[in-house]
Amino acid sequence: MRPIRAKITIDRPGAEVYDYLLDIGSRPEFAPDIFLDFRLSRVESHGHGAGARFRFHPKLRERFAGTTITRAEPFGWILEEGSTGRSGRVPLLIEYLLDERSSGVTVVQMSIQTCPLLPSDRLREYGLRRHLKRRLPRAARRLRDILEGAPKVRRGERPTVAGIDSDYVPNP
Repeated sequence: MRPIRAKITIDRPGAEVYDYLLDIGSRPEFAPDIFLDFRLSRVESHGHGAGARFRFHPKLRERFAGTTITRAEPFGWILEEGSTGRSGRVPLLIEYLLDERSSGVTVVQMSIQTCPLLPSDRLREYGLRRHLKRRLPRAARRLRDILEGAPKVRRGERPTVAGIDSDYVPNP
């Protein structure tokens, strides 16, 4: 599937936007209609190696996806790699590019891409592409509203790990 992209300008410094996006647990806050049934793979959800499992579409019950933050350049680029599809055979890439401008404004470009190899997987991706193409720009606007502190922004829920209290601090 060709990459699906959304671009948004956020009136915040790049360091703050980068720190928020480096926490994989923030995904269901700004994109609750993209990342459904979100589950963290470990307690520490921030930084390199943090991972999660989720579904993209409510009708695709058996199609879980999993990603892990594999690469991150400070204040510039975050890459999540994972898999989706039947038996996890379809590679998945989620990328966040940050471009900080001189006026303290940050331009964020989000992209989601899958690479199905089999014709049957390509056929299943058809509806997913349309679903994501409609919802990714909405997630980008919600991300901007959360980071800029809009008064009536509707946030999704922060995920927990296996019923652990959300106030739990792993290493105080």
